[in-house]
Parts: sequence; C-alpha cells; structure tokens
Amino acid sequence: MTVGSLRIAVLHYQPKGEPPDSVVGQVRAALEEGGHTTVDLAVDESVTDLLRKVTSSGADLVFNICETFAEDYRLEVNVAAVLELARVPFTGSGTAGLLLAQDKILAKQLLQFHSVLTPRFAMFDGDSFQTKGDLKFPLVVKPARSDASMGLGVEKDLEGLARRVRLIREEYDDEALAEEFIEGREIYVGVLGDHAAPEVLPPVELDFGKKWSRKRMKIANREVKFGPETAGSPRLVMPHDLSDELRGRIERAAVTAFRALKLRDYARIDFRVSSHTNEPYLLEANPNPYLEAQCEVAMGARERGLSYAALVQRIVAVAARRHGLHSGGKATPAPQPVPVH
Repeated sequence: MTVGSLRIAVLHYQPKGEPPDSVVGQVRAALEEGGHTTVDLAVDESVTDLLRKVTSSGADLVFNICETFAEDYRLEVNVAAVLELARVPFTGSGTAGLLLAQDKILAKQLLQFHSVLTPRFAMFDGDSFQTKGDLKFPLVVKPARSDASMGLGVEKDLEGLARRVRLIREEYDDEALAEEFIEGREIYVGVLGDHAAPEVLPPVELDFGKKWSRKRMKIANREVKFGPETAGSPRLVMPHDLSDELRGRIERAAVTAFRALKLRDYARIDFRVSSHTNEPYLLEANPNPYLEAQCEVAMGARERGLSYAALVQRIVAVAARRHGLHSGGKATPAPQPVPVH
C-alpha cells in the first residue's frame, strides 16, 4: 500500500521557548525516507496562526500529531475540527472519533452497547453520581476527559474517593470516572487502517517486573509514564506467552472499539488481563496516540515486520486513499481486510 510523492505538513503543538518533541523529527525523517517532501507546522495558541500556516503551507496532506492546543489537551479535537472546516486533508481520527474517545464515560457506554468487556464504573458530575452495579474498592479515579493519566489516582475507601472527585472537579473542571481496579497484566495493541479493514498489531505489555514495590499499585500513572527510568522501572516488552484464544479476544475487542468509536488510520487500545479470570478488560481507546519511535504502536509494528518509517508511511497511505490523493493518475489501492483470529 504505497502512494506517490506528496508535500506533507507535520502539524504539532509547540509552546514558545520549548524545544520540539523528538517525535516531530522522527515523523519528518520517516516521511522523507518514503520520498515525501515535509514542512514543519508548529502551532501554539492562535487559531489564526493555525489556519494561516496550514493554508499557506501548500501541503497535499497534513500529518496531524497535535495532541493539545493552548495548553489544553481537551482542545485536540478542535484542531481536527479546524482542519475539517478548512477542508484540509489530514491523517488520524477526525472530530467524531476524537470526541467519542476523549469522553471516557461516553466511550465506556458505547463499548458496553457493543458488548465489549470493561471494568465496572461510576460517574460523578460534582453534584450526583451514577453507577451500574455495586463497585468494589480499590477504584481507579480519573477525569472523564483526561490525557496522559492527569489527575488519575487509586482510592481504597469512600473518603479517598470523595477527595479525588472533588480534586478533579476543582483542578480539572471535569466530571470524574471511577472504575474497579483490575489486578493483572497491562496490554496495549495498536490498530492500523480504516473502518473497513482494520489491522491489529501484536500486543505490547507494560511489565512491572519483580522490583516494583508491593506498596505501589501496578498501574500506568504519571509516575510510571514520565518518571525517571531506573533498573526496577516498569518497561515495555513483547509478551510471547499469551494464548491464541486470549489474543483473539483482545483483537476482536480492539477492532470493535476502533469501529464503534469511529477511529481511523491508527490508534492504541489499552487492556487489563485479569489475573483471576484471564478476561481482557478494555480500559480505553487512544486515537492519534503518541507516535515516538519506541512507543507501543511502533513496537507492535516492528514485531509485525514494519519499520518505523514503514509505519508512518502506512498511516499516510490510508489517509491519502481516504482523501482521494494519488500520483501519476493512479488511485491509492485499497488494502485487503486482515482476518482477526
């Protein structure tokens, strides 16, 4: 699945006075390796600048890795909306997919409708709460529209739960979502492609190892994601002991979520496999996930035989086909569906 040479603008968030994220250079290098011409398109907090830079770039396609805007991660969806209003072709999920996945409560309700197993949960809007069934502590509590584990905590009693809900309301101006903590393995799977033919990449595991303190919950909070790496830090590994039956269930749930939440091009779906029942619980779906060369999606792609450059070019090819971009009079060929076991 290839396309001819395109002029591609790499759109990313760039606060003033800070160095660019390494992923920007990595994506540009991968695109140029595929024969494309790249343009850097850094934005901060001005919608006028965003529109001006996009329209003046002369790009055939925007590679959108803008995960926040004006220091507000919730505005990621608005960036896609501006691109859609300007009728600019871009990679990744559109407004619908970003909205559905960003609202974790709505996403869980949709997944339940599609019979996807997720942890039992309750919702707190500041004045009241709703729950489906009795919940057992400990509970993972987080803002309903959070990103990068912001505001996330594990609470073991009602007092801690009330305190966390109040903090989320005051500091993040958001509703709170409380889910039962699933003791078990943390598994991530990348999904590539479109609604018609999504491809699930091999799973990646967050291995907490044997040195992780028993007093610490085995959960991917901000300490795990952004803390300094040490010899005993959790690390990403390729698990090779998952049964075919379990992998099949994870893959089917990932595809269902990808389609139900209207995601496209690439996504990462996060699971917990219960150590008690071996059931895979879907935690959340991440449209346009962080695409750094050592990230979960890139690791799964390498296991499938796709280099980082090939992964980035695959994303471009799917987006180019959707937008009708072609070279030499030949349309981008559609991929063949990949069977899910």
